[in-house]
Amino acid sequence: MAGGAGRLPPSAGRRAADQRGVHGHRRRARGGPPARRPGRTGDGPVRAPSAGSLSVGGGHSCLRKAAELLGLGSRQIRTVPVDDAFRMDTAALRRLVVADREAGVRPFFVAASAGTVNTGAVDPLADVAEVAREHGLWFHIDGAYGALGVLADECRPAYAGLELADSLVLDPHKWLGVPVDCGCVLFRDPSGPREAFSLVPPYLRDDDAGELGWFSEYGPEQTRPFRALRVWATIAHLAGDGVAGLVRHTTRLARVLAAMIEDSADFDLLAPVVTSVVAFRHRPTGLDAAAVETLNEAIPAAVQRRGRAFLTGTRLRGAAALRACVLHPDTTEADLAVLLEEIRAVS
Repeated sequence: MAGGAGRLPPSAGRRAADQRGVHGHRRRARGGPPARRPGRTGDGPVRAPSAGSLSVGGGHSCLRKAAELLGLGSRQIRTVPVDDAFRMDTAALRRLVVADREAGVRPFFVAASAGTVNTGAVDPLADVAEVAREHGLWFHIDGAYGALGVLADECRPAYAGLELADSLVLDPHKWLGVPVDCGCVLFRDPSGPREAFSLVPPYLRDDDAGELGWFSEYGPEQTRPFRALRVWATIAHLAGDGVAGLVRHTTRLARVLAAMIEDSADFDLLAPVVTSVVAFRHRPTGLDAAAVETLNEAIPAAVQRRGRAFLTGTRLRGAAALRACVLHPDTTEADLAVLLEEIRAVS
């Protein structure tokens, strides 16, 4: 991150990175009590009105898992509604924060997405940052899949406000193609996370560790593999221009696929294409709504079994949807045509 941000090495993946982020933020909680010694119960019994709350939009399920693993409980999570483009509704976020404060609950953390898994949507980051600033919330961005989209000129405007985050998660094992598991979290100020996790007994003390100390002081792992080597090797091979070129190539193909879908009478595009995720639905003529729903639920597995293309399924606004995510550097426009052909074939 800009401005001399603290850097942390890759971790086991998005869930581990988000867990480190949430726990580090909880430790500081903008003046709140330490989280480690009192643990889940704080200085007394857990009561909902005295607990802190986290706000998320269309974020990844790992955020809920992080809250539960850290003893906060999913009851403290506020899921913020999204707009028609599946972006966080910041007016609704502000209302939720105010309602919690009026109820005696102390909000401390908001997680926005820079490329959601379902649709690739990028939340209005600058607006979320403004709400966080107004209310003293830690501003976390989950960019595990989509943060690198900022490197594509056509996508960059959607990422305005990325530089305002207190912490940012990204997964090199996604867009960069680094072998799993390899996630990373960046902190603007690493002192809070270090206070949350650091435990250096005398037999592990290293006076030559430097100002930042051991990597184990920033997360739950004491012994860790050399994940950073994989990231370094990939970036050294591609260089900056290569990484940006990969992002431009895959985001362009996503827009091409979206155009193909919109030009087809039997497909519906379900969300704007912002990154390299395309959410859509197959709707052959002559099928009623129930039959279309059943068909779209079955398509991903059927396409995968044929072995010529790959896509996954999800649910958007309660209905079955298809999800194509273009990440491979060798993907071509011809491959996109094969994908649609395969969907039609299994239908």
